[in-house]
Amino acid sequence: MDCGHRLKAAPAPVHGEPGAPSGTAFLVDAPPPSQASRPMAPDFEFAPRAAESACGRCGTRNPSSNRYCQACGETVGAPANAPVASLATSPCPRCQQPNDAGMRYCKHCGAALGPEQGEASRDPSEALSRPAPATQASLHAPPAPPYPAPLEHPPLQYVAAAQPASQAAVSQQPAPATVPQPGVVRASGAPPSEQPAPVARGKLVVISQDGSPGREYPIYDDQVDIGRQEGTIVLPNDPYVSPRHARVLLRDGRYYIRDLGSLNGVFVRLTRTEPLRNGDLLLVGLEVLRFEVVSEAEAGLGQAIERGTQVFGSPIAPRFARLSQRTVEGVTRDVYHLTRDQTVIGREAGDIVFTADPFMSRRHAGITRDPSGRDFSLRDLGSSNGTYLAIRGEQSLSDGDHVRIGQHLFRLETDRATKLI
Repeated sequence: MDCGHRLKAAPAPVHGEPGAPSGTAFLVDAPPPSQASRPMAPDFEFAPRAAESACGRCGTRNPSSNRYCQACGETVGAPANAPVASLATSPCPRCQQPNDAGMRYCKHCGAALGPEQGEASRDPSEALSRPAPATQASLHAPPAPPYPAPLEHPPLQYVAAAQPASQAAVSQQPAPATVPQPGVVRASGAPPSEQPAPVARGKLVVISQDGSPGREYPIYDDQVDIGRQEGTIVLPNDPYVSPRHARVLLRDGRYYIRDLGSLNGVFVRLTRTEPLRNGDLLLVGLEVLRFEVVSEAEAGLGQAIERGTQVFGSPIAPRFARLSQRTVEGVTRDVYHLTRDQTVIGREAGDIVFTADPFMSRRHAGITRDPSGRDFSLRDLGSSNGTYLAIRGEQSLSDGDHVRIGQHLFRLETDRATKLI
């Protein structure tokens, strides 16, 4: 079990001795009397019985020449020619179980104990005095990028590693003065040798359906891109987000949001009355409505006549504009014409009602027409979930503004104390 060498046969225990089975009074390997004069084979020699020692783990008795227990493999002895240092034990750094000092791997869990490859010929006693190698836990790496790691943990800081003794004299020289970087705030009293971690100038907070804040994305740079596959903030599980959807810019101390040609657009929640233009997209509850101003030819239609007979139907009403319901099928479902100067959209009351929309308020939003012309405006009527309007190109943002990108609703939170220096 230790070296693979052929073992010598030993006489079996005699009746009355410890370990002998009851009722036996003969030698198992003794030759028959008729063959007593026959010479024995040269490969086998009967030797006096060796001393035995019990295993400390399982209790099995093993010859004292065995180094390991023949039943469980526990160390019970050492070869006669083993060095004295190999009898000492050292704990395994992983499982803390004792092992011989000369062993290279732990017999309990397999962790490395001894010298590496190419050092097997050295004296095993050197392992007792050799210092343990440094682990990765003692090394300090630069901080990880802020995305896509969760933001519950603050950014790591650089920590100065220990210098070798040969560089001790160099480290005694005074360090050159460091120039503070724009947008980075250094903590008072920090050593000059430590490089400060970047400070966020703001953050985008994800708002869940119940209105509670969720994951936070800090803004470190002057430009933050949002997309499903590319950008600083990646939303891989949102199928309504384009590969590179939008960009948040910090310019001259103000924030801006820009649509990067996305398919579904970028919606910003209204905080005041906003003008409506032909082709604008409105997000009211769960409904996406496309606003279109009717042409002059369509607005001037009169009584229809077919084969000399007037068509019978509902009375004529002026049409100024229409709202087309945009669906996920990519086609228009319902069309609502605006025939009044004031049009209210809601779930229970108004001119256009969506009774099956749980995210729409009773009176949600209103569209106003300027009687003097063809100008229209949109305002929110104090709804719970707000009214959103898709941006055109680029639009400025303020602290607390809500931005809808795909199925994600973000709230911008700025830190006025850490704006550009």
